Amino acid sequence: MAPYPLRMDATPIDPDAEEHPYQQIAADIIRAIRSGELKVGSRVPSEAKLIQTYGVARNTARHAVEYLRDEGWVHTRPQRGTFVAERVDQVDGNE
Repeated sequence: MAPYPLRMDATPIDPDAEEHPYQQIAADIIRAIRSGELKVGSRVPSEAKLIQTYGVARNTARHAVEYLRDEGWVHTRPQRGTFVAERVDQVDGNE
């Protein structure tokens, strides 16, 4: 399997923000997708990597991935991982 492309600049979680930590993680990943740091078909960091990167609980990391999946940003392949899905509005300015 290919290594994780998580060289993306992770924004630290702001505990005082109105958004929940899972929303902040999801927004950070969406930013990486839109900027091209994470490309269509590339593997999204695992829950373990998100936990390590953002310093959050497993449930928070899982919730972020579920949110991204529900919103159509990623898709999961059993026993393979979670990957960036193709979306019309992925690139800045196309929303």
